[in-house]
Amino acid sequence: MAKEKDKTVTQSEKDYYKLNTDAADRLAKAHKGTARKVSDEEINKYRSSKLGSLPVWVKALFIKFWFAGAACFFFYWGLAAYIPNWLDQMLVLGVGLGILTDILTNNVLRFFSGEDREFYPYMMFPSGKYWTFIANIAYAFLLLFLTIQVYRIIGIGVEPIVFGIVYTVIDMLFITLKDRIMNSLGRKANEG
Repeated sequence: MAKEKDKTVTQSEKDYYKLNTDAADRLAKAHKGTARKVSDEEINKYRSSKLGSLPVWVKALFIKFWFAGAACFFFYWGLAAYIPNWLDQMLVLGVGLGILTDILTNNVLRFFSGEDREFYPYMMFPSGKYWTFIANIAYAFLLLFLTIQVYRIIGIGVEPIVFGIVYTVIDMLFITLKDRIMNSLGRKANEG
């Protein structure tokens, strides 16, 4: 028969399983009114990466550029062997860009936004309603048409990096135009 172990529990073993509930209680009762002010220096100690110090516009433009380039890579280059007709390729690319914008790009930007919605100015349709799905597809076709025209002017072949840059620049031009029109209408409404 096997020798039975001594079943006495030491004090350190008892303390090991003792729960420290006061910290959990303080955290559960915390709200903005009772929270202590924390300096920016202390917050910066806990930043997880150097990406936190990049300006919002750099992060937003990179996200938009990257998804547009990925769409070009997967839909235009990836399906070129299976869809030989150029107009069919553009149809698939336009629908793909619109769906990608609505489902991935805008949701990533919304996810990174804080309470002040700092990434919302970089979206054409920031609301995230159901109608924006169709609106983003139609808007993607407009951007794709203009991107094709730029490619015809500069006369180079399509590749994902330049495609992403051109598509994003045209997108940001339209978003800037939209923002200026909305600001102008807002000022007129306030004056009248």
